[in-house]
Amino acid sequence: MMLPTFLRRPVMAYLSYAIVAPIAHIHTKLVRLRNETVYRLEHNGQVCHLRAVLNDTFDLSLRRITVDDRESESLLGTLIFTRDQCRHTFLPIREKGRFVINRRSFSGAKNINFWVTIPEELMEAIDDKQLTAIVNTYKLASRRWVKNII
Repeated sequence: MMLPTFLRRPVMAYLSYAIVAPIAHIHTKLVRLRNETVYRLEHNGQVCHLRAVLNDTFDLSLRRITVDDRESESLLGTLIFTRDQCRHTFLPIREKGRFVINRRSFSGAKNINFWVTIPEELMEAIDDKQLTAIVNTYKLASRRWVKNII
């Protein structure tokens, strides 16, 4: 609308759009990058922030993914790796504090600092590499974690 009236033709409108469109595209990419950077900076390695990032990425509506510390009272037991299923499974303490494990099919996991618990229904939609990348990005470098499927 800033053009003189004799230059207001469709050809001039197309030309001005061709000049402005790449700049608008670069601006959109810059705004998206800024929003992603601010999101990354607002979230850190705390349990609540890690749980929020995982739920925002993989389970936005129901938010069923949880992160449990080793000191959590609900996690009295040990984590075992089942070779048959190729995944870690949580084995709770039974009466008298004993575990019964067949040594040929299980191996223990020690020094785990936290568990990322994921429902079975989400495992089809979650990419393991993306999950590992997100958790490794936000966790502290000295912490070890494992995926637990319920």
